[in-house]
Amino acid sequence: MLHRVSSAVNNWFRRRGYEVRRVDPRSHYERVVVPMRLYTERALAIDVRHHGQTLEDVIALRDRYAAPVFGRVRVWDLIQRLGTIVDPTDQALFCTSQLTHVLQVLEGMERDGIDDPDLVLAALIHDLGKLLLATDEDPANVVSLNRPIGEYECGVGLDHTVMEWNHDEFGYSRFKDHVPDHVAWLIRYHSIDIDECRGLMDARDRDYTDRYLRVFSRYDHGTKSPYRLPSRPIEDYREVVERAFPEPVLF
Repeated sequence: MLHRVSSAVNNWFRRRGYEVRRVDPRSHYERVVVPMRLYTERALAIDVRHHGQTLEDVIALRDRYAAPVFGRVRVWDLIQRLGTIVDPTDQALFCTSQLTHVLQVLEGMERDGIDDPDLVLAALIHDLGKLLLATDEDPANVVSLNRPIGEYECGVGLDHTVMEWNHDEFGYSRFKDHVPDHVAWLIRYHSIDIDECRGLMDARDRDYTDRYLRVFSRYDHGTKSPYRLPSRPIEDYREVVERAFPEPVLF
């Protein structure tokens, strides 16, 4: 019975012009399993280096990136460049570009009726700091989740802690003077573990977390897929970007 079903399926595909052939399991292993295993091993090594950052490392990175890296650039052009960027630690995306990730976040929010213009803007620009992956910077200083370095009093406020440095801080430093305070805050802290950092938050942090970060994180982390292609192109959002950033920014 199974043989007849298999033959019928194969004939259906052949009639429509598809080639039907048996896949060698060894070939599949070499093309898919091995690269994924190597990707995972590299991701873990990058995470270890990131979480090994010290206070001195963070200070040095802040100083290194105090000056513009890419010059005065239109934000729309920066967003398009995300199509060339792959996060080497994001196993949920595998080798999917950061531009696809942005579109997945936007599509997920739209599907659920999340149309807050500030969240849409945050989705478009939150990972622009990952453009540092196109430079010679160690990926461990660009990606991975951020944790506080050192011990702090309860309720001290996230702005009064030293966090591991990555694309969040880089992006925040570029956009803090161009977007509303809560959007800048969201860019700066979108890679934290909320539960781990909750005790450090002051009233402002808790307010922004409950109103913005919890909602945004649901789509930032929950829509990732190397298989789900977004239905809308990034060009559909150009007007949003150009309206928010009519002039180039120092990046």
